[in-house]
Amino acid sequence: MLKTLKRTVRLESDSLNKWKYHVLREIEGYQRNMVNEMINVILSEGLPTTRKKLHERFYNHYKEKYPFLPSRVIEGSYIIAGRIVKSFRERRKKGLTRKEKPEYKRVVITIPNTVNWKFNRVSVSVLTHKGWVEIPLKFTKQFIHYLYEGWRVSQELKLRLVGRKVLVWLTFEKDVEVETKEGNYVSIDVNENNVTLAVFEDFKLKELRRYETRLGRIVVNYSIRREEITKGRSTKDELIKKKLRKLRERERKLDVLRKTVKRIVELARDLKAKVIVGKFSSKAKEGMEGDKSSKLRHRIHQWSVVKFVELLRAQQIEVEEGSEAYTSSINPFNGEKLKKRRQIEEKVIKVFNPYLMTGTAHEGGGIKVFKVNARYLESGEVLLKRDSIAPLNLVKKVDGRVLVFPSTSPNDLRVTVYDPLRGVPVVELEVIKSKEKLHHG
Repeated sequence: MLKTLKRTVRLESDSLNKWKYHVLREIEGYQRNMVNEMINVILSEGLPTTRKKLHERFYNHYKEKYPFLPSRVIEGSYIIAGRIVKSFRERRKKGLTRKEKPEYKRVVITIPNTVNWKFNRVSVSVLTHKGWVEIPLKFTKQFIHYLYEGWRVSQELKLRLVGRKVLVWLTFEKDVEVETKEGNYVSIDVNENNVTLAVFEDFKLKELRRYETRLGRIVVNYSIRREEITKGRSTKDELIKKKLRKLRERERKLDVLRKTVKRIVELARDLKAKVIVGKFSSKAKEGMEGDKSSKLRHRIHQWSVVKFVELLRAQQIEVEEGSEAYTSSINPFNGEKLKKRRQIEEKVIKVFNPYLMTGTAHEGGGIKVFKVNARYLESGEVLLKRDSIAPLNLVKKVDGRVLVFPSTSPNDLRVTVYDPLRGVPVVELEVIKSKEKLHHG
């Protein structure tokens, strides 16, 4: 199977001279006006957002209105307008919009193909109404890697003026061969605080893994921290803005997800396995923990799943999405409905694992402590871990032949808990037979 990988690199230019700056500023103004006009027309006329329909509706009109503009500036404008309206319509269906129509403020000059721009490895040249404008680029290690490792530059170019400098987004592409073996699967269930995997080899369950991401705790803690910082103060205050910027919540969450994806990709490539992940639904995930508001929990899960799948799809593996409906409430052994008890067990685990120790902790034989939440559903005399049930049922939906267990009893199932930052096992969770062992939430 041939797969095209894409990577986007953001580069900064050197300071522009006065002429280049004013030319690009004029292009920015033209594109802002065109995009806002196009958005109004698309919404008022109920136009579809396909590229072909938008070209038929707008290209000739704006070519007559602005005959001096390069054709690709006009083309880039209706592409942006189509993307904005498509996103707006989707959000409006979910009741997430407050305005009657979107507005294009932060302009990103978009040139959709290389007819009107050139790349010569050290700079980008853009065709404008005043001629070609060359934008010298500052190199980064990431840029050099894609430049000299067999990647090609794609058609679309994006520019944004920031003072006298330009931010340039270049997308690199590479065709790779993805090899999968029939019967090998890695099924994934993404939760607020962990990612649980069911690994199948030759149509048989090999192991269950659980990576402790703790994203839910991170989001809740940052939410509390932001409330403390902004209490009684305006968010427009420069000091408050500076403190909020220093939180770096998004960077921390992305770091955890990227490291988790790295572990999964290594496993999938070693086994030549197809990766199966749940397709996100707009409805909040059933049975989310209730210690915080349901809206906050929903945002945690939504962000995690969407970003997680996006990162997985960008890797050299085959990814398939399947419906998550009822995967957490059906017994994978007999297909019966499981009883919901909202039972949560909290385990504080002391790990004497030298691979987890570094520096002085390792030298002193220190102890690493993990706190693990395990949610259970009742099935007769056995309580099944909910986070482990979902990936088993998910892979069953894709290929019914796959689900072969070590025995006919769920008691043989064990879940190995991993630390995604180091990729090593921390502890093994066992199936609980007695409900008396649980701390009821």
